[in-house]
Amino acid sequence: MRSFKPDRHALLTLRLAIAALSLLLLCAVRIYITMDIVLLIISIAILTIDIFFICIYLPLYFRSLSFDATDKEITKHSGVYFRSHQSVLYSTVQYTTVVTTPFSQYTGLNFVVLYVYGGQLRLMFLKQEDAMYVLRRTGASEKEAEK
Repeated sequence: MRSFKPDRHALLTLRLAIAALSLLLLCAVRIYITMDIVLLIISIAILTIDIFFICIYLPLYFRSLSFDATDKEITKHSGVYFRSHQSVLYSTVQYTTVVTTPFSQYTGLNFVVLYVYGGQLRLMFLKQEDAMYVLRRTGASEKEAEK
């Protein structure tokens, strides 16, 4: 049995993306809202949500996210407030989709979606070598994965 944890670079990438988006939103609010008290309230709300996701929710989510691969199946364990476990037999996978981003080895944004009859299993924030391992286990070739 092989276990995977999400790439730690993905947490940093998501934190930076949320901070940049919040900064853009704060700038837009500053431009379009002229009332100081409303501007202050909106800014505090944006910063509170930003701090909650960056400092509390994302670290808890990444800590709870894991994948276990056996000879016959792959299982995803996730959930911050409620734990969930999803398993898929390799023999039931109809096709796979791999989503990678530019510089994905540095950002950790590698996703593998396993499609089975009646649903799908999304394996998120994998390291690049872990994503290729899952593809080999499901029967997809690496040439197909890079297309």
